[in-house]
Amino acid sequence: MTLMPPAARGTAILERDRELAALAAVVAAAGAGRGALAWVEGPPGIGKSRLLEAVAAQASAAGHTVLTARGGRLERDFAFGIVRGLVEPLLTGADAEQLLAGAARLAVPAVAPGRVGVGGDGVGDGDGDGAVELDAASTLHGIYWLVANLAERGPALLLVDDAHVADAASLRALAYLARRVAELPVAIVLGAQSPVEHVDPGVVDALREAGSVLRPGPLSAVAVGALVAARLGPSPAAFVTACHEATGGNPLLLAALLDAVLESGAAPAPGMVAELAPGVVATFVARRLREAGDDAAAVAEAVAVLGGSAELRHVVAVSGLDPDRAARAAETLVAVRLLREGRPLTFGHSLVEQAVTDRLGPAARHRAHRRAAEVLAAEEAPAEVVATHLLRTEALGDPTVVARLREAGHRALATGAPEAACVYLRRAVAEPPPAPERAAVLHELGTATARVSYRAGVELLEEAFAVAAHPRRRGLVALELARALSVTLAFDRALQVLDEAAAGLDDGSELAAELAAATVSLARRDPARRAAAAELTRTLRRDGRLPPRGGPALLAFAALDAQQGGDPAAVDLAREALDATLRENAPDPGVVLPATMVLVAIDHLDPVRACAEGMLASARRRGSTYDFVSASVLRCQTRYLAGDLDEAEADARLADGLAAEHEVHAARRYTVAWLVIVLVDRGRADEAEAVLAGSGVRGELAYLLAARGRLHLARGRPEEAAAAFRACGERLEHRGIHHPGLLPWRAGLAAALHGLGRPDEALEAADAAARTARRFAAPRALAIALRTRGLVAGAVEPLREAVTLLGPTPARLELARTHVELGALLRRTNQRVAARAELAIGQDLATRCGALGLVEQARDELHAAGARPRRVAVTGVAALTAGERRVAELAADGLTNREVAQALFVTTKTVETHLGHVYRKLGVTGRDELAEQL
Repeated sequence: MTLMPPAARGTAILERDRELAALAAVVAAAGAGRGALAWVEGPPGIGKSRLLEAVAAQASAAGHTVLTARGGRLERDFAFGIVRGLVEPLLTGADAEQLLAGAARLAVPAVAPGRVGVGGDGVGDGDGDGAVELDAASTLHGIYWLVANLAERGPALLLVDDAHVADAASLRALAYLARRVAELPVAIVLGAQSPVEHVDPGVVDALREAGSVLRPGPLSAVAVGALVAARLGPSPAAFVTACHEATGGNPLLLAALLDAVLESGAAPAPGMVAELAPGVVATFVARRLREAGDDAAAVAEAVAVLGGSAELRHVVAVSGLDPDRAARAAETLVAVRLLREGRPLTFGHSLVEQAVTDRLGPAARHRAHRRAAEVLAAEEAPAEVVATHLLRTEALGDPTVVARLREAGHRALATGAPEAACVYLRRAVAEPPPAPERAAVLHELGTATARVSYRAGVELLEEAFAVAAHPRRRGLVALELARALSVTLAFDRALQVLDEAAAGLDDGSELAAELAAATVSLARRDPARRAAAAELTRTLRRDGRLPPRGGPALLAFAALDAQQGGDPAAVDLAREALDATLRENAPDPGVVLPATMVLVAIDHLDPVRACAEGMLASARRRGSTYDFVSASVLRCQTRYLAGDLDEAEADARLADGLAAEHEVHAARRYTVAWLVIVLVDRGRADEAEAVLAGSGVRGELAYLLAARGRLHLARGRPEEAAAAFRACGERLEHRGIHHPGLLPWRAGLAAALHGLGRPDEALEAADAAARTARRFAAPRALAIALRTRGLVAGAVEPLREAVTLLGPTPARLELARTHVELGALLRRTNQRVAARAELAIGQDLATRCGALGLVEQARDELHAAGARPRRVAVTGVAALTAGERRVAELAADGLTNREVAQALFVTTKTVETHLGHVYRKLGVTGRDELAEQL
């Protein structure tokens, strides 16, 4: 395919064959169902827009849907403005519901804020009672599925010119799309100057790396000569050379220079170039405006103020002209080639727009942007559109300006664009707001900033806390500040802030109870305050003053404290906490974690699994990647403890992949820990080590330390294992967690010491583990301790007791391991018949658990015991990978490929690939046969 330049431009695109061919390939790839991206980069006037026009014409001729948008300096802070500009024309017709179906509904607040909801799921414009505040990942997820829905109709081209001044949220969305576009019949083409200064460099790098980077160069002297001849006729060679040198081969500057030569009426001569070249575009624009008259200049300036693309009625309001005069002036500007034909009114090039903008002085710019803001506000334009003008006005202490900027900040947060919210709210602070409102505005700015950078958010929230005079405002700020301080590990300061805020409140108020709830969750980190925190929880619960928001957290931590003290009420408290948070639209991970820790420790896995499923359903509904990751980790844990390693690995891999992709660094400490633990028990310690090393995850999280200890043991590094298990125990002890059912670190330490050839210390550690487990009546933990003791001491009876203890529990993997270790010990003591019986049971259980390393261990022991074990064949369902199994199960439940993809936060192509592998491995031809096979 060869791209042809648009005929309407009248002249050929010279010396761009390579770029045209590359763009043709992008369009062809989309037509063949393989999406691609091209980033066209270069200085102003080099011809990027001409290339984009050419690719748009080619795609349109091929029958592709072509969506176009153009960045503008004014709209740069309008979150998702470019994305909205791309898709808005599609959302005004009857098929909008189809485009916004499924997970695409999550894009509604960003791209169609006027829609109260789509599909009756409560996702709306952020103003209603049922509105959901989306995080950035939710919005990106929705935008991807909106484009995927569009692609169902056929190939599409998304084209963005002047992407260097596109809003950061849209560029992030396009980068998100770019990582998946290869699986859709969608082409993305962006034209941009360099550098792109207002966006995270990682976003721009992601766009560049996702496809072809085209950098059209200056025209050669030969091409300049051809253009000079086309415009002026035969000209002296010295004149052509002067034009080439003066413009550097820039097509736009050359065109403006040749226009100036034509207007002079003189014959082309080298000396003219030196006279006309300086400031050629500005000179060209100034001359055109001077000749067009005052009305035309006023209209041009109004269009510049309105962002380079304006409706006539808005131009009328900003310019002060009546409609007829404004319309005639616009026609004049089209005739002199400053504006494009049609509506809205648009400059022919960004350099022309910049030249007009530069004509405006500060006072004129302020007045024009204020008029623009007023007329747009009167039309009830989106708050962000109004705010883009207010950002460019003088700060005069106007309360109306502050109110509108605050509204824009709230809207930006609701659409998952905290960076844009920071811009609006920072300007609101600078206005400045009336003194009584200052703390509230700083509070909002600090909250938005914390969504981007907790450390920067802390500084602003500290300022808000310092200036807040009203006790309620201080309390609200304190809650947000304490949360941000906790993330930055400043726990002492967080507790201090909560204490100071609580001192000024009535103890009976709901806010006081919320502060108390936050204090309890933090005070558990401080052994000196733990008892007081527990007493406070009991008092609030007894008096019926548990706050609706902080109450579930109080119950959860009360449950955790009760369990550490051996109080049987812990189970009821934990269940009550989970029930309360699961009734909320967005369950609180800060409640779920401590409550499920209580239940997991005593092997009450069913309510924990039900909680994970409830969180997953909520996360899918809201498109929350973070909550989906948290819930997947929780479900992974229950499946691991129940001995279902296939499913546990699927959960861990999916969660870790999403956490890595979305850079949820805190969550990766958990996802990597569980993936390593599962892989070790799957017999793939090499892979587990590669996962841990490749993740770059650091930190002293207890789960992560335990995972390292397990990995070191599997890799034959007992010294490193002992250090990891000791650190894990110290971490848990510091947090006041003594129950061994959560992480049996003492047994791990005993195994490591045994590997180091220190039997006395190993026995001591194993006995300590057993004593602790008996004190807490924890069968699984006691069985693990006894198994370890039996191995260290070479004694059979502790292993037999461990088998008996594990029988009634859901811990199939631990039971399998204990049978195998018991059989191995019996074999070593020459009790071969009894050994073969135990080993056979262990091998069968291990096979059903998917613990292939343990299966091989049992097989080797059976062979040594004189049996002839068959190697377990990896066929049928057992041959499926964790990801394939997950996709197959959802497909067998009747979900379409698209529904499976949305449920797992992956692409439809990924689902199709997995199903293809499943069909081949199971020997089936379609989803109807899957349920029976699985």
